[in-house]
Amino acid sequence: MSAPSIEKTLTPKETFIYKDLKGPFFNPNWHFHPEFQISYIMEGEGTRFIGDHVHNFKKGDLVMTGPNLPHLWRNDNAYFEKDSKLTTRGLVIYFDHVLLSEPLLEMEEFYKINRLVGHSLRGIEFHGETRDLIIKFLLELDKQKGFKRILKLLEILDTLANSTEYTMLASPNYMNAFKGGDAEKMRKVYDYVMTNFKTNISLDEAAGLLNMTTTSFCRYFKPRANKTFTRFVNEIRIGHARKLLLEDNFNISQISYECGYNALSNFNRQFKSITEMCPLEYRKLFLNIRKPV
Repeated sequence: MSAPSIEKTLTPKETFIYKDLKGPFFNPNWHFHPEFQISYIMEGEGTRFIGDHVHNFKKGDLVMTGPNLPHLWRNDNAYFEKDSKLTTRGLVIYFDHVLLSEPLLEMEEFYKINRLVGHSLRGIEFHGETRDLIIKFLLELDKQKGFKRILKLLEILDTLANSTEYTMLASPNYMNAFKGGDAEKMRKVYDYVMTNFKTNISLDEAAGLLNMTTTSFCRYFKPRANKTFTRFVNEIRIGHARKLLLEDNFNISQISYECGYNALSNFNRQFKSITEMCPLEYRKLFLNIRKPV
């Protein structure tokens, strides 16, 4: 299963395309392309990678990514099992930068759109009423024809540009350091970590996947992920821990073990390093938020 590092999504005669993606799992390959992308997850869950951002995703996830920003919505391992009955669905818009040309973005009326374009280079997650309204627009878009489709897309962009209900994803200093052959190499590393994070992760094994020494592998991985391999593994494990904490089916010790930590003290330390709170605080905070008023 190979993948190019750059995926071209539009033909020369298209300004944008709208896709209703259905399948047993989303594209499992880490990739990027020159188009802007707006993605709404209607069904499915797993781990979202955007630039150096790592977080869980689930139904309702609404994200905009800018040109050449590497990204991946990787479903949980259960989606890849032979007898899996799980399915995914996502509504996706790809649109070309010619729709938002530089001379146009310099006009006063496009000030907020220009800001949105800049933010998209790090990836943006939208929530609240903005997300609900954009979902409505996305469902309407497929019914539009001709120029009305362009108008509906512009309405979507204007709504996003005027929203304050968003979270930036990749870090402010993130730069895409990927080259031609990197996607396949990083896919092997990501697959290895996602498959084995509940047990032991070996730096030697990860390096061996790429036929590198551990020193060469660490030097290779860090600028492309904008973090060390150890930090990356911990973010995957803690992301899974956050999901389990919200399900309220396991105690903290059980969750620690389920996420690949043999020592509870190490789990607590890594969890606080990544989320800035301890596991119990995280569970109480988010379970209280989800309680009906």
